[in-house]
Amino acid sequence: MNLIIGITWVILVLSKFFIKEPINWFDYAMLVLALYYFTQYYFNHKYQYLTVTDGEIVKQRIIFKKAIPINTVKRFYRNKAGDYVIEGSDKKIKIDPLAVQPESLKAFKLFTAQLKVPKEIH
Repeated sequence: MNLIIGITWVILVLSKFFIKEPINWFDYAMLVLALYYFTQYYFNHKYQYLTVTDGEIVKQRIIFKKAIPINTVKRFYRNKAGDYVIEGSDKKIKIDPLAVQPESLKAFKLFTAQLKVPKEIH
């Protein structure tokens, strides 16, 4: 999805060249956004979107990472948007099932089935 969004931003900026409109600050902002989405796409393919270790669940991002220790997980559910949400004592991690490879999603579901926390999966 990040690749598609990045390409869309670049096409929008390049279309200004073809219509011969002047480039303004907003176009530069769109190029920065395109660069961000391309970088996010590369990062997601180079590194795991979500990592489960013996002690914590970590969601990787370019700028930051969000981690919840497994022993602090209070609830696991699926929100109205279809994302899986792991709720810890002070943090929440939302997991987009479309961003996770099917094999990894199956392994993640097996892992969450072993958690002894309330589950609200529909």
